[in-house]
Amino acid sequence: MMINILIVIAVIVTMSVLLSVASDKSGIPMLLFFIVFGIVIGSALPSMPSNAFEIANKVCSIALIFIMFYGGFGTNWRAAKPVAVKALILASFGVFLTAGITGLFVHLVIGFPLIESLLLGSVIGSTDAASVFSILRRRKLSLKDNTDSLLEMESGSNDPFSYILTIVCLSLIIDRISPGQAFLTLFLQVSVGTAVGAVISIIVVFFIRRNIFFKGGGNEVFTIAIALLGYALAELLSGNGYLSVYIIGIVLGNQDFEPKRDLVAFFEGINMLAQIAIFFILGLLSDVGSIVRVFPVALAIMAFMTLISRPVSVFGLMAFMPNSSLQQKIVVSWAGIRGAASIVFSIVAVSSVELQYDLFHIIFTIVLLSLAIQGGLMPTVAIKTNMYDPEGDVMKTFTDYEEEKNVQFVLTEVYEGHPWIGKALRDVFLPQDIRVTIVERGDEQFIPDGKTIIEQNDSLVLSALHYKEKLGNFSLRERVVKKGDRFDDKFIRDIKLHKNERIILLERAGEIIIPTGDVQIKQDDIIVINQYR
Repeated sequence: MMINILIVIAVIVTMSVLLSVASDKSGIPMLLFFIVFGIVIGSALPSMPSNAFEIANKVCSIALIFIMFYGGFGTNWRAAKPVAVKALILASFGVFLTAGITGLFVHLVIGFPLIESLLLGSVIGSTDAASVFSILRRRKLSLKDNTDSLLEMESGSNDPFSYILTIVCLSLIIDRISPGQAFLTLFLQVSVGTAVGAVISIIVVFFIRRNIFFKGGGNEVFTIAIALLGYALAELLSGNGYLSVYIIGIVLGNQDFEPKRDLVAFFEGINMLAQIAIFFILGLLSDVGSIVRVFPVALAIMAFMTLISRPVSVFGLMAFMPNSSLQQKIVVSWAGIRGAASIVFSIVAVSSVELQYDLFHIIFTIVLLSLAIQGGLMPTVAIKTNMYDPEGDVMKTFTDYEEEKNVQFVLTEVYEGHPWIGKALRDVFLPQDIRVTIVERGDEQFIPDGKTIIEQNDSLVLSALHYKEKLGNFSLRERVVKKGDRFDDKFIRDIKLHKNERIILLERAGEIIIPTGDVQIKQDDIIVINQYR
């Protein structure tokens, strides 16, 4: 029996991964294929165990921990920082507004009881990070005005707020708590979840700053333990575990430490496996007949959310945000794709209370429609609104980004007294694999040849092969100079570093400086230190 189960699991996972090829060609999110695959397998099974929803609740809740963690871990804070306030407002107040407006629609138009309608709106209130990440990455959908970073951070951080509202609504139904108690529950979920995530993040950063790492897979195991502890401890203290895990992920993912790239690859695999598990299990739990029965209601709710509640929330909140164009608001509104978290939250609900309607299959069908329609048309909407940036690189918004180029370009200035002044390019010694590609002289740019005479104040663009191998025992680390820092207001020549360390680059107010000994470091400078271990 065990052998048969293992074979089935291996086949399912393999088929799910192979389906990613179809996703790349069709533009439909890969997660939709996982759901459909689960439905097909589930339809072939004779029956499901009576406690199937309770089992699914436990398995999917654990899998969702790692999806939440990776949502934070994979977000590049530097790319997201300019839109962080926008993203967090949309992730919190946006979810509250979307859930409230949707709940009122369900109550007034469809006729469900008010609290149960608000529960439905809460369950479906968040957008799906896995789907958004998948679309942006696989379709290489770079968006203007940092909109890709905005969507990544919003979708990665709004699931906890949807879960918080779900818990509050369940408390109103089951325990019949007062509005004051509901507000207290809401406050504890946010504050305790944030506090636990912050404390554990501080401990993790302590380890990183002191180069405390492990060998033989120890870093991966330690990080899994940290994610599980962050969730469990927050839940134990009446906080939101998913919010705690997300905070830990985003702090850890934006630290600079040696094993980070290995952790990125490891958790990308864990994240994919978690998505496969959730969507496949949810597909197994679904019943085609029930989907058909709730389809009209689900279609009406999905259409209302896509065309009314999500746009009203986005346009209403972004109306007070600077540098928010109409095109950006349209794209952000359309990107309200629903996914795994919503279905998992619906399982939490139906496992906790008996409702007057089939919440699971309504949410399940909404997610199917959202993935197919909103997810499938996301690239088209970006292009039609002129928000697609063909010159951008969406991968820079993720912490595992590594630029892939065969040729590297550098700029050098011909300063006064430079030994190349007055010489023909053919008489200048350069290594065999380095070329002067472009000469900038005043307002003129031209491609030089061997007879070109180099003049003072010329700017030379040099090309060389990009170094693609690992740096071996060399490592680069970044540091932001704060007030009172030992680097603050010091000349580089006066800074005492270890004999195997050098400051090789400095960024000040967006300007890159190649430092020399007489360069003075200022507060808020970003310095890059090359270290040999």
